[in-house]
Amino acid sequence: MKKALMLSAFVLLASSAAIAADAPAPSAEQQAMMAKMVKAGTPGPQHAMLVKMAGDWDCVVRYQMDPSQPMQEEKTSATISSLMDGRYVQEVATGQMMGAPFNGMGLYGYDNVLGKYVSTWIDNMGTGIMKSEGVADGNKINWVGVMSDPMTGKVAKSRMVTTVTDDDHHTFEMYGIPPGGKKETKMMTLEYTRRK
Repeated sequence: MKKALMLSAFVLLASSAAIAADAPAPSAEQQAMMAKMVKAGTPGPQHAMLVKMAGDWDCVVRYQMDPSQPMQEEKTSATISSLMDGRYVQEVATGQMMGAPFNGMGLYGYDNVLGKYVSTWIDNMGTGIMKSEGVADGNKINWVGVMSDPMTGKVAKSRMVTTVTDDDHHTFEMYGIPPGGKKETKMMTLEYTRRK
């Protein structure tokens, strides 16, 4: 039985090679399409900047649900890993938030076609997926994200800023309009310090 399977696999591979040898050369249009696909899929300096964040991080989180109240502070940790040969990074965060266990996961990349940074975020404090797009400004990425707002039952926008201080420090700030508010306030700051 094993020999029959191996023989079948060999025949299939030989047939595939013969068909490929007889295939016509790609047209100029097909070659142009393939060149665009290769360009869109090739990591560049924006991807390299994200990959430099790979590692283990200690985080200080300061957040404010009510602007009339002082900021609260928690300590969390994050592990950032490079994915798909440096095309994306994944962040997995754990810690405490508002006195309860917190777990979150984000995917970040740079879309060569859009010319923008892209991200998604999920955590155990909701069931929606936050989607964001960002543009670079020096050592900062300015993000605009959308997520479902449990207070209003509608989609809400948020503004975020990632600032890369150096290889061992970066911050993430989140801004939004609090419930009943009329102007944007800073809702959260995360300070990342690389674990040595």
